[in-house]
Amino acid sequence: MKKTTLLACLAVLLLPLAASAYSVKADNSVYVPKGEVVEGNLYAAGSNLTVEGKVTGDVFCAGQSITISGEVAGDVICAGQSINVSGKIGGSLRAAGNAINLTGQVARNVMAFGAAIVTTASSTVGWDMLTVGAFAQISGNVGRDLYGSLGQATLAGQIGKSVNLRFDERNNRKADQPALTIAGTAVINGDLKYTAKLDAAVDAKAKIKGQTLRTMPKAFAQKSDFKRTGWYWGKLISIFSAWVLGLVLISFWREQVLKITDLMLNKIGPSLGWGVLALLLTPIIVFILLITIIGLPLAFITFGLWLIAIYLSKILVGILVGRSLLNNFWLAKKDSLILAMVIGIIVSYLIFAIPFIGWIIALLAVLWGLGGIMLALKKA
Repeated sequence: MKKTTLLACLAVLLLPLAASAYSVKADNSVYVPKGEVVEGNLYAAGSNLTVEGKVTGDVFCAGQSITISGEVAGDVICAGQSINVSGKIGGSLRAAGNAINLTGQVARNVMAFGAAIVTTASSTVGWDMLTVGAFAQISGNVGRDLYGSLGQATLAGQIGKSVNLRFDERNNRKADQPALTIAGTAVINGDLKYTAKLDAAVDAKAKIKGQTLRTMPKAFAQKSDFKRTGWYWGKLISIFSAWVLGLVLISFWREQVLKITDLMLNKIGPSLGWGVLALLLTPIIVFILLITIIGLPLAFITFGLWLIAIYLSKILVGILVGRSLLNNFWLAKKDSLILAMVIGIIVSYLIFAIPFIGWIIALLAVLWGLGGIMLALKKA
């Protein structure tokens, strides 16, 4: 998949977050109990997220532990350390995390990015399933195609059409261990195509109705694919992380965010100027404080705040970009700061990822956002 194609797909796939109603929940623990109905979209951020009730729109969440056992009418788009889905999803599931477990039903597509991806025998995926990670165990039913890039995989469920997998076998613990295992309960109604060094371990009871084709990986191509997968993964994580911080900023400091982005838009030149000063002079000030010994605590605090401000700068620019897009092209939603944040961060971070010039634009964004923060502090 070409870079531009994937980035465009991400932008298009995530735009359904816009709905007429939404609910924002940001806390250490977010809980939607049984019997509770969330009208419209649910935006949630916290350490532990549990959805046992019903959501009539999409669920967009980020946290350490995420559990969705209720019913979601739309899509579920989440990033976290552990993601467990045992409920019913009416749309698609897009998840990024260390461990992703699916025991419920997904009506449409599943896109899973994680170290360990597991679907149990009780799970169903209505359409296609994309898996990218170190290990996958697919024991449930997939309505159409299964494809992706993995280190190892075990197939024990039913695949409605074809399987197309590529394996990076450097993750295997044993050099002579096949990357792909087909269990006796597996049913593949189409072709089985995979790229691996060794033949798959296929149980005699497994049913493969189409052709089986193994392609030997080229060393250079395998290395290139691995780097490309890591690049996509890194960008996806950075967008999710920015969304989490954006939700926190809007939830607790909405008015301050509006004031800073207004200053950035109305005073572009001064913002860039103050941004340059803050970026270059702060390390010098920190160094002076360090050599005075007495100023060590203040030096560490100043340096920490400086790093935080730099990271938040690009998020503020994303919010500003989103506000501008809504004001110019989506007047009905121009007052939705969360929607502006979601769309603006997608657009901004994809622009930052453009080869050769993206880092220059990202640097200007840091200067712009950092200057906006300095202007707001100066004004206060």
